[in-house]
Amino acid sequence: MIWTTAILCLLAWSTLNFIQKLHRNVRIAQRTGLPYVVFPLKSTGVIVSILFTTKWARYIVDQCLPGWLADAVNDNTFDKRWTGKNRQSKRRGSVHVVVNPDGVMCRVGDAEVAAYVFNARQDFPKPTWMYDVLGLYGPNLVTCEDTEWARHRRHTATAFNEKNNALVWTQSIRQTTEMIEHWRDRTSPADASIDAVTVRTSREDILKFTLNIFSSAGFGVHMPFKPVPQEAATAPDDIFKDTVPPAPGFDYTFRGVVAYMNTHLKAVLAANMVLPAWTPRALVPFFKQEFAAYRDLGAYLHKLVARGEAARVVGDRESKSDLLQGMLAARDYARRAGPAERGSKDVGFSDSEVVGNAFIFIVAGHETVATTLRYALVLLALNQDAQDWLYEGIVEATQDASSDPASWDYADMFPKLVAPLCIMLETMRLYPPVTSIPKWTGNTPSRLVHGDKTYVLPPKVSVTLDANALHYSEEYWGNDVRDFHPQRWDARNKDSFLAQNADLPGLSVPGLEYRSVHKPVRGAYIPFSDGFRACLGKKFAQVEFVVAMAVLFGRYRVELEDNTVKGRMDAERVLGESLTVLTLAMQESVPLRFVRR
Repeated sequence: MIWTTAILCLLAWSTLNFIQKLHRNVRIAQRTGLPYVVFPLKSTGVIVSILFTTKWARYIVDQCLPGWLADAVNDNTFDKRWTGKNRQSKRRGSVHVVVNPDGVMCRVGDAEVAAYVFNARQDFPKPTWMYDVLGLYGPNLVTCEDTEWARHRRHTATAFNEKNNALVWTQSIRQTTEMIEHWRDRTSPADASIDAVTVRTSREDILKFTLNIFSSAGFGVHMPFKPVPQEAATAPDDIFKDTVPPAPGFDYTFRGVVAYMNTHLKAVLAANMVLPAWTPRALVPFFKQEFAAYRDLGAYLHKLVARGEAARVVGDRESKSDLLQGMLAARDYARRAGPAERGSKDVGFSDSEVVGNAFIFIVAGHETVATTLRYALVLLALNQDAQDWLYEGIVEATQDASSDPASWDYADMFPKLVAPLCIMLETMRLYPPVTSIPKWTGNTPSRLVHGDKTYVLPPKVSVTLDANALHYSEEYWGNDVRDFHPQRWDARNKDSFLAQNADLPGLSVPGLEYRSVHKPVRGAYIPFSDGFRACLGKKFAQVEFVVAMAVLFGRYRVELEDNTVKGRMDAERVLGESLTVLTLAMQESVPLRFVRR
């Protein structure tokens, strides 16, 4: 009887506390004057994770609930937010408030408001506590804000330059060529004249492609695409190669552990950041792989840094343009700094900051391009007209160049390859790697203007810039907003809906600094973020994507392996069931066939 009474009292207290919090937050939302909607569960809470992120729960939400309710649920679950596109924005308003018991969130799907929030860095800072777990190996560009962030950016931005882009170009050509050879060998090792290769799953190969490029251009470690036997790995750099089995002392290869981090990051963080360090490993055997992944990647990162230090000592000219050397220079500055310099805003990097930034650039830096490439291949297989347009653009750009891509010059060729760039821009519009970008109002109220009204958001209110709503708005993209239509970006296309923006000022947003492409309204396109915290590696990513498109589609046409009506429906289903893990990604593979032209 006593236990029953205690449980009932606890439930009553919890219910009352829930109602009080929800009522308080509803009142906060009402005072803003913005339209609001109540979602009675915390979007990142355990209950939501249990109820709505399992496969069977997703099926029930999508198939059994009314459309408006399914969109509301998906909009408040991190992994499925993309599926709602701009529907909530149309129902609730392009700027509206979502209320739950733990807080108030302002969702922004208006381009003008988004552009303002991005650039009002003091009024709408980044909620860095949301990224604390990404300090797995040390502080980094993602986990910092204000003067600390400025210091990190200062010492990492210099490496993203045209000299480094030329290195990315060269390595991308080599890796694309080797990836094609690998596909051909896997299809028919003895026949060099085969006209078609089938790739039933591209995820691992494309992740390897982007990781190899980043390892080379970012850290000076050149890796072949094909795996090598462990007994053949005798040079110091061979420890990073895709050996079979992994190097002694490691459970994973370098590529293998990075791939594991990308797909199991939450579990790795739970095992190594949330679980107390004193917990005996024997009590949590289900975290064995997560512990090994954390240990192995840390060891690889420290070996990369040691290798960079050695190259720095001997004056390796090629390595001077890579990302790691810039960070090591900042660390050396910190070591030489005297007492006065240590008290300044710029004190260089610590050892842990070098490793922490290396982790972020490796894990996040190659994943975005890899997922965008995977999406582009499927979209081009489904849209043969767009693929024909791409091929014509490649032929036009390379008509005066050598037939061997290895001899292509970066400075001469990259500006001409407009069509591949348009493919990337359109793919990232439909499938933005980061579906929502978080800000908050900080500890003071913040104002924003929407339409002809000024609204005041109270302190500690979350502000989410909704890439889905912005990228799928007919107002900014026209009636064909849901179609894969890369031609819309080509500046030579005067019939494009975007052509009307030609005379508007201030539209050279991150990733769109080229005269060869049309610009959307500022704030309507945010795959590389915007404002002060815009992505440092956008040009790096564009170069490797453009090269992959030019080399691959200059030689091959892609089609679905199953090109029947059912095959197309399956491919469209896989695209539509994309979920966010680290970035938005397909959860299944779409088998493809590459046919020689």
